[in-house]
Amino acid sequence: MDGKWRKGEALLQGYLGVSSVQDFAVSGSNGQVEAGTGSISQYPVIGGGAQWKLAGERVDFGIEGLMSIGGRANGGAFYVGGGGAVIAVSLDMLIVDFYGGPFVSLPLGKSARLYGSLGPMVQFISYHQSGGPVGTNGSSSGFGIGGYARTGFEIEMAPGSYIGIGVRWFDSKVDLSSTFGDLDMQSVEAMLTFSVMG
Repeated sequence: MDGKWRKGEALLQGYLGVSSVQDFAVSGSNGQVEAGTGSISQYPVIGGGAQWKLAGERVDFGIEGLMSIGGRANGGAFYVGGGGAVIAVSLDMLIVDFYGGPFVSLPLGKSARLYGSLGPMVQFISYHQSGGPVGTNGSSSGFGIGGYARTGFEIEMAPGSYIGIGVRWFDSKVDLSSTFGDLDMQSVEAMLTFSVMG
């Protein structure tokens, strides 16, 4: 980057990735759904947003705002009933994240950078469950809050254009209604990033 990123200028970033669920639990009044080793434990994501530089000379400081969309159809999970019985269920999920916060970007020579950020997150989930006991199937949706942290590395491929890799961790809780209760999720996303000076 070598001083080319001016104060007030935005770096627009898009990405493609895969989210690997570390913890997943839907705790309703009738039992609990868990990801376990089911196929819902991974899903594709696409996202993007921008980082705005606010200050810095040798190290860049600013604020970022991004969103992502991910989900899975017919994802496998497990329903654990009150008596301990385990039943395989199918989940359809659409997950939309809005997140942002402060970032730090460290130029590495003239053509690369390392960055990190963290902040709050708002999450929307559309949820459908089938295959479980009577009274545990159906659809719902809801909003929740959480937090995230991410880091990445980018290399300049052409003047003002960058490609890189990144990782994002998040922890969230979404209220899915009285039937399904709360969905608690922690996940780690690996992503391929594409950035351009705005």
